[in-house]
Amino acid sequence: MNKKKIGITFVALVCLAVVVLTIFYMISNGKISGSRESKSSTTEVDKLMSKDLDNGYPETPTEVLKLYWRYNKCLYNTTLTDKEYNKLLKQLRKLYDAELLDVKDNAWEKMYKRLAKEQKSYKKKEQTISTYVVQPAGSIEYTTINKRECATVITGTLTKAKQKRMQIYEKFLCRKDAKGKWRILGWEQTTDKEEIATLGDN
Repeated sequence: MNKKKIGITFVALVCLAVVVLTIFYMISNGKISGSRESKSSTTEVDKLMSKDLDNGYPETPTEVLKLYWRYNKCLYNTTLTDKEYNKLLKQLRKLYDAELLDVKDNAWEKMYKRLAKEQKSYKKKEQTISTYVVQPAGSIEYTTINKRECATVITGTLTKAKQKRMQIYEKFLCRKDAKGKWRILGWEQTTDKEEIATLGDN
C-alpha cells in the first residue's frame, strides 16, 4: 500500500471516529433519543390519560378504588400541563356515579377549580400522596339500596408534608350503574378500628 492510500485510509478512519464520538455525545446529552429513553418515556400520566375506560373499565370495587388513587397521585404529586390536568380529571370523573356528578358543587368547572386550589395547597406545604392501600375484594361488604347493588370499600393513604406524615382512612360507597359498572357514589373519613382492620390483608 503506497503512502497516498495510507493517508486516505487514515483520514477516513479519523472522520469515522469523529462521527461516532459526536453521535455518542449527543445521545449522552439527550439530544438524540436512544431506544432506552423511548422505552421509559411512557409515564404514569401517559398511561392514565390514554387508558380506555369505555372498553377497559375496572371490574371490581377494589380495582375502581385502586385506579381512583392512581389518578389522584398524579393529580396531586405531579407538575402537569393544562392539557394533562384536563384529561386526567376527565378520566377520574368517569369513575364517579352520575348522581355524584349531578351535585351542583361537582359540576366540571367547580370541581376543576376546587382541585386546582387543593393542588396549590399541597405544593405550598410540600405535601404528596405517598402510598395507598385498598380493601381486598374478598372482605368487601355488599348491600342493596333502592334495588341497586352497592359496596363499601375502605382505603388508607399516607401523605407526606416535609418531615410530617399523616395516615388517612376513608370509607367509599360504590354502586353499580345500569351497565353493571361500579361507580363511586361518595366517601367519608373513618376512624372505626374494625373498618380500618380490613386493610390488614394487603
